[in-house]
Amino acid sequence: MDLSAVHTSFTRRRWVCLIAAMVICVCAGFGYAWSVLQNPIITRFGWADSGVALAYTITVLCSTMAPLIFGGVIRRLSTRLGVVVGAVLFGVGLFLTGLMTQLWQLYLFYGVIAGLGVGFIYPSMMAYVVRLFPDRSGMASGLGTAAYGSGAILWAPTAAALMEGVGMTRAFQVLGVLFAAVILVGSLLLADPPEGFQTAMAPSPNGTQGGISDLRRGQMVRTGTFWIMVIVFTCGLVAGVIVISQASPILQQSLGYSSATAAIFVSVFSACNMAGRFLWGSLSDKLGLVNTAGAVFLLCILSMGLLAVVGAEVPVLILMGVAASCYGGLASILTPLTAKTFGPRYITENYGVMYVVFGLASLIGPSLATTFKSMAGGSYTGAYLTAAVLAVVGLILSRFLKPVTSKGE
Repeated sequence: MDLSAVHTSFTRRRWVCLIAAMVICVCAGFGYAWSVLQNPIITRFGWADSGVALAYTITVLCSTMAPLIFGGVIRRLSTRLGVVVGAVLFGVGLFLTGLMTQLWQLYLFYGVIAGLGVGFIYPSMMAYVVRLFPDRSGMASGLGTAAYGSGAILWAPTAAALMEGVGMTRAFQVLGVLFAAVILVGSLLLADPPEGFQTAMAPSPNGTQGGISDLRRGQMVRTGTFWIMVIVFTCGLVAGVIVISQASPILQQSLGYSSATAAIFVSVFSACNMAGRFLWGSLSDKLGLVNTAGAVFLLCILSMGLLAVVGAEVPVLILMGVAASCYGGLASILTPLTAKTFGPRYITENYGVMYVVFGLASLIGPSLATTFKSMAGGSYTGAYLTAAVLAVVGLILSRFLKPVTSKGE
């Protein structure tokens, strides 16, 4: 078989695969629309705010832990079959959420089942697009994460309109069926790269060249570099998590915005998050992954530091937008940096493990914001300063990141 002809053919086809992966990621990003679901659920059932909000935490934890718990299963499945399993879980979880009558059912259906579905889909897709474009991994990762991050922009108004038009039960059922169908159709367009494709397109990062090792999940987690990388990205993502998860209460408390006005800026910051994913991901192909991470960390430090001392409306909005874009930037470079550091061969299982940094940051960020707000009479200054310090730690440690070689770290 003429491998050159096979690689040339796939080089053209991979763009179709990338578009299909992006459509799948757009559907999987529905979780970012949670803010429009929470209040209607509270209003209909009369459940406590904190109890309903816990469902979002559960779905984030399940989506980030799924690759860790089911890593062995995901590794044995093809990319397409893994997405099919995720589509079924995601669609069924949302469909059953429409039938809930008890709070525990919201946790199980939306939090666990739908969350696990996302955990099968999104990490696999992010590893997949990097495998499609080993020569332009930053661009591919940026597009994939941007598609996923567009969830709040596209699905928030869609879900709100559906609940208004056909009711909550039918809305969840329609969305569940819609997402499952679209993802399943998209999976038919996915194709794994042929043997030797990554070597041909980007020979330098291949596992056996230049002394760089292709580590499996169990080998990766035993390296010091892995733990440094977890700390680096967790520290960096906290700033963006504070803005993305707490934008509405921050704007209402700090700038006196109404809930409706604050909701508009929640969408604006989501757009900043999405734009940061594409912008920083694309720039990383030119600047280098570690250099791009350094630039993003500097912006994190600057935005959080200034938010702690600036109270004027326009600067606050700009700085929050910058912080949201930094979150997107770090999300876009995590996948290609994982491939560069630990080798591209096992990127699907390795990124699934590294994906846990989003869960860790999602636990730390909102807790910082609410804790300092209650301690300081409504002020978020302490949370901003803490996030800035964490970003400094991340920046310093990021300087120690380097590919793990066959001779050790």
